[in-house]
Amino acid sequence: MTRAEEDRRAAILDATWRLIAERGYHAVRIADIAKVCGTSTGTVHYYFPGKHDVLTEALKHCVEQAFARQSHELRQIDDAYERLLKLIDMQLPKVGPVRDEWSVWLQYWAESAIRPELRPVHNEFYARWRETVVRIVRRGLRQGVFRDVDADQVALRLTALTDGLAIQVLTGSPEVSVTVMRELLVDFARRELVVSAPI
Repeated sequence: MTRAEEDRRAAILDATWRLIAERGYHAVRIADIAKVCGTSTGTVHYYFPGKHDVLTEALKHCVEQAFARQSHELRQIDDAYERLLKLIDMQLPKVGPVRDEWSVWLQYWAESAIRPELRPVHNEFYARWRETVVRIVRRGLRQGVFRDVDADQVALRLTALTDGLAIQVLTGSPEVSVTVMRELLVDFARRELVVSAPI
């Protein structure tokens, strides 16, 4: 594939995941994607034979972009606790690109629940999400800023809490705003990990 073809393919995926976030997975048509990209449906089909192909690849593309951005930002921070707070802030579904990514991720969950062929990729992404937290916790243990904990268990609980709160924000729960979500996650991190925090 030439560079021009790679760029065109990436442009199709960018347009598709944004349409999914805006309209929903099942409402997006190939014609919609072609229109946003300023191309033909035939061009879209050249890169992706069927609708499910382009939609699935777009979901994966969206998640990969989020991971890449997250990794870049976190590498700039040495202190494990500050790194964890940054990760929390980057997960908050504020209005804008991060909220759109959460919308796409939520739809990927739903599709994975009914389409077993999507589960291996879903599980791979989820393992990467938990592993990000595990690495930060282990870093904090080495730095002496976190108390002695099971990093895998903390990661499992923190990611589950993050996802559950994000779902409530995305679905408009009156009790859970972005601000409340952040407060609860920071409180969890402080109580579970920080050496000076009360047990």
